Amino acid sequence: MPYGDYAKCPNCGKVVYGEAEIEEEFGFRNMGTGKTIPQSWCRDCRSQGLRDTGEDDN
Repeated sequence: MPYGDYAKCPNCGKVVYGEAEIEEEFGFRNMGTGKTIPQSWCRDCRSQGLRDTGEDDN
C-alpha cells in the first residue's frame, strides 16, 4: 500500500489504516520537499523511548 493508506510500527507491530488514524497514532513527517509520510514508529513507542534491540532483558 502507498503512504497514506496504512502505517505499521516496526517496534510494537501496531497497524492503522487511513489518514485520520495515522495522524492520531503515528503522526506525519515532513520530508522537506512538500511531501509528508507517516512516522515509522507509533507515538506510544516514540514517547516511551522504546527500542527493540532483539536481545532479552534477563
